[in-house]
Amino acid sequence: MDNTINKKRLLLIGGLVKGYLMTELLGIFVFLFFWAVSKAFGLAGNILFGFVGLATVFAVNADYGLKQGEKCYNKVKLHGEKPCRNFGAAIGAAAAAPCYLSLLLLVLSKAGILFNFLPAYKIINAFFFPVIDIVSHTADINEMNPACFILYAVLPLSFIITSWLSFRWGYDQVDIKAKLMYKNK
Repeated sequence: MDNTINKKRLLLIGGLVKGYLMTELLGIFVFLFFWAVSKAFGLAGNILFGFVGLATVFAVNADYGLKQGEKCYNKVKLHGEKPCRNFGAAIGAAAAAPCYLSLLLLVLSKAGILFNFLPAYKIINAFFFPVIDIVSHTADINEMNPACFILYAVLPLSFIITSWLSFRWGYDQVDIKAKLMYKNK
């Protein structure tokens, strides 16, 4: 058993593979179910499935962050590793990197430098698709309001915030179940 904290592995496996790719895979299912019922549900469907997409981001990243935070705390406490209480933010940033890279390509598309990247952007960010669809209902970049970029820049912050908080809670040995089940006295 390795008693050192491999931060590169945490960023690559935790951030990109578990944080982004697992969320994207589950987000594709959210997208497919949303697409199947979007005509019947209308805006309510966007809101409902948007919440489900955000919950997917929170669940996948919180689970990984809690587990890795606890492992890192044990390595610091028992094996004298360097403290890394806030490393969850870096893991979340690695998970959000594909979202921000696709946002950059979308900006270049809106500026006319690239082809219409909006359909690809919606698929790359499938977990946010119902929320994106509220403000950019069509697939044409020319019909997209430039103010949408604010929302598109804020949504990936959910990766960073969730990973940072959950890693910190795992690192600090916070028992989430006890906090939810019992009142603090």
